[in-house]
Amino acid sequence: MKNFTLILLTLLLCGQVPQIFAAEQSVSALDQPKPVPVSALDQPNQQVEIWVDEKTGTFLPLDVEFADENGSVVSLGGLIDKPTILLPIYFYCPNSCPTNLANLAMAINRMKMEIGDDYRAIALSFNHLETPENARTAKNNYLKLLYEGFPEEQWSFLTGSQENVAAVLDAIGFSFQPLDDGTFIHASTLVTVAPDGKLIKYVYGSFIPGDVELALAEAAQGVPARSIKRLLNYCFNYDPDTNKGLFEVVKFGVIALFAGIAVFIFFRFIWRKKPDDPDSLSSQHG
Repeated sequence: MKNFTLILLTLLLCGQVPQIFAAEQSVSALDQPKPVPVSALDQPNQQVEIWVDEKTGTFLPLDVEFADENGSVVSLGGLIDKPTILLPIYFYCPNSCPTNLANLAMAINRMKMEIGDDYRAIALSFNHLETPENARTAKNNYLKLLYEGFPEEQWSFLTGSQENVAAVLDAIGFSFQPLDDGTFIHASTLVTVAPDGKLIKYVYGSFIPGDVELALAEAAQGVPARSIKRLLNYCFNYDPDTNKGLFEVVKFGVIALFAGIAVFIFFRFIWRKKPDDPDSLSSQHG
């Protein structure tokens, strides 16, 4: 039992922590654009609840149109012809959106399901001021993280009017809060969609390949499923005026937790197993 616990905790430390930093390191190498001033938006200081109201089993408005990264006008119904990942982000984001896009790129690289054959992906900007040129720049950045020969037409980067963006965000229950510096507070989530536009499952956090693949498999079956990780990603409220450093505190708190576990493992299972340990000697002579 002790050996099993040791193995389990070691895998947790060696597998999950590097994954978090791998995403951040991948993003840091990309060219990040500057935020668009929020003064140009229609709701600069309107307070909204930052949350995701899961609406699994309901349908996207498939007739709404957007511009893709090439400037071509496309409808959601024209794109969603197979199980689809829909990721609401904005391309000028300096913080979580690049990590979300990088995590999704790494998930695409690692999943057994093949993009193009089994599913497709859509990154939708919820900042209606962003343009197809912004989308093209962002897409070129994340194509660098994908495997050679990746069918780039299977991952669309969309921008659109405020009305059409709002129609999709309302349909998936996604809200955000614009700030005066041109950034937004928003949830880190993606939703999988069935070929008929039905919302199937929400995935939160770092988009672990297994979680995304399971959500896509459920989308292929057309059976809605509620997320089980919701609480982990919404365990506190973030106030941009009084808690600007809270996310950093949480991040370093998690690192400290893993470091504490590592120290416990070392002293509990490794340091005490010295040659003069009676248990060790008896086992050697037994």
